[in-house]
Amino acid sequence: MELNRNKKLNPNPRLKANFLSALIFWWVNPFMGYGAKKDLEVGDLYDVMPGDHSEELGLKLQKEWDNQLAKCNSDGNKSKKLRPSLTKALIKTFGLKFMLVGILVFLEECIFKIGQPLCLGQLVHYFGSDNSTITTTQAYLYATGVVLGSALYTTTHHPFFFSCQHTGMQIRVAACSLVYKKCLLLSQKALGQTTIGQMVNIMSNDVNRYDFSVIFLHYLWVGPLQTLISMAILLHVIGPSCLVGLAVLILFVPLQSWMGKVFSKLRLETAKRTDERIRTMNEIISAMRVIKMYTWEKPFAKLISDCRRKEINVIRRTNYFRALNMSLFFTSSKLIIFLTFLVFIFTGNHLTSEKVFVTVSLFNNIRLIMTLFFPGAITMSAEARVSTKRIENFLLLDEIEKSSKAKLRPALSECLIELNQLTVKWPAAGEKEDNTLTDISFNVRPGQVFAIVGQVGCGKSSLLNVILGELSPTKGTCRIAGKVAYASQESWIFSGTVRQNILCGLEYDLKRYKKVIKACALDKDFSLFPNNDQTTVGERGVSLSGGQKARVNLARSLYVDADIYLMDDPLSAVDTHVGRHLFDKAINGFLRDKIRVLVTHQLQYLKDVDQILILKAGRVEAMGSYKEISNSGLDIAKTIEDEEPDQEEDLTRSFSECEIESSISRCGSISNSIRQRGGSVASRSSAKEKKEEKPAFAEESRSSGSVSLKVYWEYFRSGGSCIYLLLFTFTCLLTQILFSGSDYWLTLWTNAEELRTRQGNVSENSSFLNITEADFSNVTDEIKENGPFSGEWWKEPDTYTGIYVFTILIVGVFIFSMIRTIHYFLMCMISSIHLHNRMFQSIIRAPLLFFDQNPVGRILNRFAKDIGCMDEMLPSAFFDVITIALTAIGILFLVGLVNPWLLLPILFLSVIFVKFRQFYLKTARDVKRLESTTRSPVFTHLSSSLVGLTTLRAHQCEVVFQQIFDECQDVHSSAWYMFLATTRWFGIWLDWICVTYVACVTYACLGLSTSMTGSEAGLAISSAMALTGMFQWGVRQSAEVENQMTSVERVIEYSKLPSEAALDSITGKKPPDTWPSSGNIQFDDMSLRYTEVDQPVLKNITCFVRANEKIGIVGRTGAGKSSLIASLFRLAEPEGRIIIDGIDSKSIGLHDLRSKIAIIPQDPVLFSGSLRKNLDPFGQYSDEALWNSLEGAKLKDTVKELSAGLEANMTEGGANFSVGQRQLICLARAILRQNRILVLDEATANVDQKTDSLIQLTIRERFRDCTVMTIAHRLNTIMDSDRIMLLDAGYLKEFGEPAVLLENPKSMFYSLVEQTGPIVASQLTELAKQAAESRHQNGIDNVNQTNGINGNSIHYLLCPKASQEQGLDELDIEFTENCKL
Repeated sequence: MELNRNKKLNPNPRLKANFLSALIFWWVNPFMGYGAKKDLEVGDLYDVMPGDHSEELGLKLQKEWDNQLAKCNSDGNKSKKLRPSLTKALIKTFGLKFMLVGILVFLEECIFKIGQPLCLGQLVHYFGSDNSTITTTQAYLYATGVVLGSALYTTTHHPFFFSCQHTGMQIRVAACSLVYKKCLLLSQKALGQTTIGQMVNIMSNDVNRYDFSVIFLHYLWVGPLQTLISMAILLHVIGPSCLVGLAVLILFVPLQSWMGKVFSKLRLETAKRTDERIRTMNEIISAMRVIKMYTWEKPFAKLISDCRRKEINVIRRTNYFRALNMSLFFTSSKLIIFLTFLVFIFTGNHLTSEKVFVTVSLFNNIRLIMTLFFPGAITMSAEARVSTKRIENFLLLDEIEKSSKAKLRPALSECLIELNQLTVKWPAAGEKEDNTLTDISFNVRPGQVFAIVGQVGCGKSSLLNVILGELSPTKGTCRIAGKVAYASQESWIFSGTVRQNILCGLEYDLKRYKKVIKACALDKDFSLFPNNDQTTVGERGVSLSGGQKARVNLARSLYVDADIYLMDDPLSAVDTHVGRHLFDKAINGFLRDKIRVLVTHQLQYLKDVDQILILKAGRVEAMGSYKEISNSGLDIAKTIEDEEPDQEEDLTRSFSECEIESSISRCGSISNSIRQRGGSVASRSSAKEKKEEKPAFAEESRSSGSVSLKVYWEYFRSGGSCIYLLLFTFTCLLTQILFSGSDYWLTLWTNAEELRTRQGNVSENSSFLNITEADFSNVTDEIKENGPFSGEWWKEPDTYTGIYVFTILIVGVFIFSMIRTIHYFLMCMISSIHLHNRMFQSIIRAPLLFFDQNPVGRILNRFAKDIGCMDEMLPSAFFDVITIALTAIGILFLVGLVNPWLLLPILFLSVIFVKFRQFYLKTARDVKRLESTTRSPVFTHLSSSLVGLTTLRAHQCEVVFQQIFDECQDVHSSAWYMFLATTRWFGIWLDWICVTYVACVTYACLGLSTSMTGSEAGLAISSAMALTGMFQWGVRQSAEVENQMTSVERVIEYSKLPSEAALDSITGKKPPDTWPSSGNIQFDDMSLRYTEVDQPVLKNITCFVRANEKIGIVGRTGAGKSSLIASLFRLAEPEGRIIIDGIDSKSIGLHDLRSKIAIIPQDPVLFSGSLRKNLDPFGQYSDEALWNSLEGAKLKDTVKELSAGLEANMTEGGANFSVGQRQLICLARAILRQNRILVLDEATANVDQKTDSLIQLTIRERFRDCTVMTIAHRLNTIMDSDRIMLLDAGYLKEFGEPAVLLENPKSMFYSLVEQTGPIVASQLTELAKQAAESRHQNGIDNVNQTNGINGNSIHYLLCPKASQEQGLDELDIEFTENCKL
């Protein structure tokens, strides 16, 4: 996502095109020529048309939707419970333009396509009668009428379809704009009722129905009208016999309508199951880091497999109905003609060429509309209604209460926050919970810092949400005067530059910007970035460390010129030095005159605030200044720490407090995978050090050139074996032979009938013409006696033979057509299943770097849009190509049988066609791929917006982000518009080639009239006429198939991603089940780089961690702490060796390694589903073990209070639990696993000190016999560690006992402790000494420790060269040498 992107594309040439140019799409020619010369990029697209701008269309639809809402909310209609209709709003917005386009379809279907068969009838009559009353001149005029019919049809058909598709695009764009606007307004209750997967599905699948449903909508009235006109003509031509065909045709309509209802129900079921699959997939992609570290790939693969199976069950039923539908359509024309002629003969009439071909042509016209377009319109409109209803339901979700007071901003001195007896309750998700906040009263004035402290789940963030207006009080009042800025607890970083993240749509004020950067300690970081503050960061800030994200997040709020600043625990993710800088320079410096509300767990800052509010279970425990609370005899730290562990905690949080990030952004808080490209972004490396390369947040891959035949082969090969494919090919060929054979047989039969008529033998050879119903049983016997079934009977068949052979052919066509269609759709479905499974397996096995380089929206697009295309759109389009190609070959074969000379123009036109198609596809492929890649930013922007929804609303950036969304849509619309235009351009020129062929055949038949019968001429011309619409549709569908195959290509691309190392160890290398029995960890010259081209982010780490040792890992932001954990879990493959209990970690499978290391991650992640599933997705542990783990995590009483207990439902991303509670659930997971090695990655950053102490106590008790490695910013949590590992710029600088390190004033650890302030530093030093004494008393001594001057622990066994490599100065080297001596 890029803010303020005002990139202008090229002016659209359609604006200056004259009427004729627009009619035949001549204005597209320069674009096609340009695309044929080079690969097209987004910059080559034209600007959207003036009426197609997303903002303009969205406002138009919004106006009509608001009218609907106002009408239903009026006093008179409230009692009637009227529901606003999105359908009515769409009709009022786009209906008039759409209705005017209907004029074109009326001309096309009711005049040109009816006049042409009449001209053909007269022309055939000219051939078929010796004493014809039609002169040669008239014959040529009728021939011209036939050709003109095709030409006029071509002229109107494509502008009509283009206008319909253009309107469909406008409806889709307007609906998306409306949906996005609604997303920004959703209340907390509404956010609990919907999921991000559902919102993505609405924008990816539901709105796409509008693109296709409008195309056939006009046929709902044109179809019946054309049928009436055609029947009137047929009554004149063949009499009442035509009513039989009409009756069959009419029977098809309710059948198709019923199928339309079935399809709409199946579509709704499919949409629900797709929603579920995408939601689950979204959670999996977002939490991939945790899934890999917990070795949960298999249970989540099973979860997706179950979701996909449910979805496929519905798609399978849909395919059966679709196969039946297509088979009926394919054979309906033959059935109608067969029954019509059967009755025609039985009623005493005889066939003539003129009657046969006029009837066939008119019935084909009616049949095309009434059995394809008309039911298609019903089906698609039914599907569109379902989608509209889903969008409508979404638009009717609750909105956040908008402040009615649009007052002028008060002077700073008049600004305030005033809460009086405030009681609040989160919208509960089915659970009956107590109030979140009860009787809260306080006021804050300008210049004051108001600190809110309390335990996890006590309601701190809820209180900020009340001030922000995200929550409405159930009792009491909340008065806010002044502009508000907000820094969320979990940092929100979107894809863009660092500066764009800080500005967030505001104007760039250099002076203020520099002050903010300095206050947030970002100036040093910027100097190390490759492009300063213009460095691109990926979605969720993948290229930044946790501390950098927190400071950028804080800088965003500081940059807003506000009166009230709400900061939700901004100091937890940074180290003590940076935390002190932020407090002094930003909170108490830059904002000194403002109202500041600070939620914090860092109690060392409380002495410097004006007022402190201590919350306990949603109530005020104490309030006042630090001195007042202390004088009252209340120890703040004790008050928070000595609470009973069974305090009530808030379990009904919304997305905004607990951050939707947990559900849409990967829990990438470790997110080192790119952040240390060429050394940590924030490393304290010297200026000599090479600057980092730009984070590899690459553009979406876009292949160029044609889709290779290998992709087609892989698609069909995935659907079945070679024998399966051969059987399908055989059924296709046999069906077409029977189909074309029936046409040829009808010609032979008509010839024979005409010949008998002329010879006066009709009565003799058709003795049953006046047969009665009673005599019908004798027909078979008569056939046996008189039917000449020997010799050349087929050249001049009698009536009996004609009927029976025709019957056999029609039945054969129906049976084999059904077999072929079912066979085909099953094959496509199996292919889709296999390709999806392969892609998912590839994704879940991809290295973590892939997820840091690709935003969630991009990966979801493959699972949503591309898989949706493979499931629904591609099979139908491909089937059209196969059937039309076979039909075209059949037609040419028939024309060749009539007269081989008629094939001569085909040779010339084929050369033009092949060259023309090649020319078209060069551009069409690029345009389609551009359409796919420009669609992804729309989803990515939606995801990013939902993650930072609270911040957006607090900073009133909704308008800016709506504009960005509209810009993303406009870029996609420009690609889609040119996709439609190029498709129509190709279609219209193809049709002109066909019109040329019709002209050649028609006039050639006139030239060869002496050697041709009427039925032969009729067969040749009517077949050529059929090519006009059909051939261009088939070729365009072939191009569409190639375009749709890009989805297959994209899926196959993601199914061949580089994979991590094997999950399971090879035979003979598998470690014993008891491994690791001790928990020794040895780093032997270990370095780590995330890609081969990068500089190492960890450099030559050599140290030894003994069994059961408790190691604290410290260092400045970006020093490589989390990278050390990544190397331990092999999230990236380390260089050198990491030996755990004598086994090299690289020599065993990833599951064997990762399953033996427990982790409590920096950002906790929960999944939707039960609490049990979140703790134990494999179902390996008993209830007793689960309750025991919850008791260890101090959550047992809280969970027991829930009515469902362990089966309590977790909303998407665990959003109904507070951040601290989610952290405790992660602790329960670690307790449950009982591993010998435990890693804590800043696990207590988001919890209060009481909960922190509880976690530390649990770790000491439960993991006494384990090796524990703890990354922490709170030094008090690691001061009692056995040893401290200090990292800086990827080097291990210090490694020793905390007390020993603190004895050396030159130690980096010493300076780190001193930065906490004299009081805290002395407390920490005392804590370290007590821990050291305790260890020595217990006989735990670091025997192998190497001590330097003053007992300071220096690098373990480092040579001078290694010391220089690690950046040690000469004094350090001297220490090391003295140690060795």
